[in-house]
Amino acid sequence: MIDFTAEFSREDLDRLLGMFQISKEACRRAARRAVRKTAKWTEGQAARTMSAQLRIQQKIIRQRLRTYTKGSGLDQKVWLGLNSLAARRLGIPKRRGSGTQVGRHFFEGAFPIQRYGGGVYRRTGPGRFPLELAKMEIDEVGADALREAVRKTEARLLEIMRQELRYEFSKALKKAAS
Repeated sequence: MIDFTAEFSREDLDRLLGMFQISKEACRRAARRAVRKTAKWTEGQAARTMSAQLRIQQKIIRQRLRTYTKGSGLDQKVWLGLNSLAARRLGIPKRRGSGTQVGRHFFEGAFPIQRYGGGVYRRTGPGRFPLELAKMEIDEVGADALREAVRKTEARLLEIMRQELRYEFSKALKKAAS
C-alpha cells in the first residue's frame, strides 16, 4: 500500500479565501472536488503507465483500480489490486508450438482449455494432472506505476484546486450580479 498526503496549511487557506473572496464552505466544496478529481487522475496515470509497460489494454488494469472516499470527502484512497492476471484475460488464446499465445504474450508449456469456463493452464506434475492456471505477474510494475503517479499528485492537486477555486469565485460573482 502506498500512502500519500497533501496538506494545505491554515495560512494557505486563509490567503486563498482572501484572494478569491469566497466563503469557507465554497472553499471546502472546491477542495472536495479537487481531491476527488486528483484521485481519479492518479488512477488514470497508474493505469496508463502499467498498460504501456505490461503491453496490455488499459481496461484490464482499470478493473483492478478503485477510488474510495474517506470521511468528509477531503480524503481519498486509490487502491490497486496487485494479484496476478489470469492469461485468459489478456485476449484469445492460440496454440503455438510449445505453448500458447494470448494477445502479445507467450506462455511456455501452457495450453487452452475450453471446458469449465475456459482458461490457459500448465501442467505442474509429470502426469496429466495437476494443472495450474497460467498467470502474468503485475505486482512490481503496478507498485512502481502507482508510486510514479503519486509522485506527480501534489502538483496536480494544486493545479486542480486553483481551477476549482476559480469556479467557486465565478459562481459567487454571478450570484452577486443577480
